[in-house]
Amino acid sequence: MGLSIAYTGRLKEAKVLPDMIEEIVDIVKIYDWQYTVFEDKYPEDKFYDTSYEDVYGIIFSPPKSEPVFLTFLFDGRMVDPFLLKFIKNDEERQKKDKFWVFTKTQYAGIEVHKVIIRLFRYLSDKYLDDFEMSDDSRYWETDDEAVLQESFERFDFIMDKFAEALDEFDAGETTDKESLVKKLLEYLKNKFGDEGFDQGSN
Repeated sequence: MGLSIAYTGRLKEAKVLPDMIEEIVDIVKIYDWQYTVFEDKYPEDKFYDTSYEDVYGIIFSPPKSEPVFLTFLFDGRMVDPFLLKFIKNDEERQKKDKFWVFTKTQYAGIEVHKVIIRLFRYLSDKYLDDFEMSDDSRYWETDDEAVLQESFERFDFIMDKFAEALDEFDAGETTDKESLVKKLLEYLKNKFGDEGFDQGSN
């Protein structure tokens, strides 16, 4: 839960990886964001059949944001490296043409989200093919800062309402984990079924 972006794509060519990493490092250093570089060059500047062992590219982490992944498989497909162990043991997932990567940015704030989206606009045009993004704030789709602002306010409101509901929840004498979860879900369903997330309601 929380405002996030989902993205997928592949490198245009194996040989562009070092240049892409170099540009990203230059940018994240300006903002003093933490980053980790994985393998930074493909052997002979070529893609190969994927082994699901090695990862190429870079991760960077703005404050209060989940990591942003510009990381790729041996064949150039974008991938979340933390999911490799699951993909490696799942033949059906391996057959997919693309893997979606997810980053929650809500708690990083509007300005950080804006920088991330603008960076992806630049990188996707210069270094990536078949790139797609779904942005909960709709800033990627609209390039409209008013829409971005409204989306963050809406998600903040929803999270505040959810936090209030959890504070008010009374488990009573319920101690069994499964029963507790069912009771909580029923409570949330009843509460938000009546009130909704309409910012105009009290």
